[in-house]
Amino acid sequence: MEELSTSTVPEGAFVIATGNAGKRRELSKSLGELLDARWEVFDRKSFPHTLEEVVEDADTFEGNAIKKALWTARDTGRASLADDSGLVVAALGGAPGVYSARYSGEGATDASNNQKLTEAIAKLDASTWAGEAGPAARFETVLCLVLGADVVGRTLLARCGLTLDEVPMGAPRNEGELVRVGEWAVVWFRGRVEGQIVCEARGEGGFGYDPHFYVPALGRTMAELTLEEKGAISHRGVAVKRLRAFFGV
Repeated sequence: MEELSTSTVPEGAFVIATGNAGKRRELSKSLGELLDARWEVFDRKSFPHTLEEVVEDADTFEGNAIKKALWTARDTGRASLADDSGLVVAALGGAPGVYSARYSGEGATDASNNQKLTEAIAKLDASTWAGEAGPAARFETVLCLVLGADVVGRTLLARCGLTLDEVPMGAPRNEGELVRVGEWAVVWFRGRVEGQIVCEARGEGGFGYDPHFYVPALGRTMAELTLEEKGAISHRGVAVKRLRAFFGV
């Protein structure tokens, strides 16, 4: 992907505030007609030398997603989409939750996170759940879109019949409520998918905890689904559908 500085961002740029290539691919594909074909999609890795790292220190998914999206929009001067996602296992007290990406500590990888997860599951009383799959879990995401006065922002706000100046000032506390924070319009949506944890990894697709997240209705893990199948039922897929519906696409 082309390397940019924040002073050379194209006018028709749409920035997905992630350095995770798998997440960028999923979001780019699922956004579909929300994005004009003339716009260029970038991620944070497109700005290797000029974007400060975002510290994800909020204790909720929405807090982290809003912070990442606003931070990236301010740094690049362009429309920005961010999500904060995680795996929530009730039997583990809600862990890994907002710490999903760094569950196994500093320098965490998908492999080390999955190892810690399966080791924690193995210590639980398996008699509390039925069948081969393990305890109930859910994937949860909050997807936050931040729009400004650039061409992407103006175009998307126009689909709501608004200009940036007409968006009411406020705090982005409520899902699906468009508010203005300084020079930026902010809206966010939540998505969830229910499943179970399997300790044996299944499938080669996806990323993160996907090989261990079993979807009973489909009889497969997230990692065994095609990109299209995953987009139709995943937590990000649900949130993107709500975002697209908000803008009428």
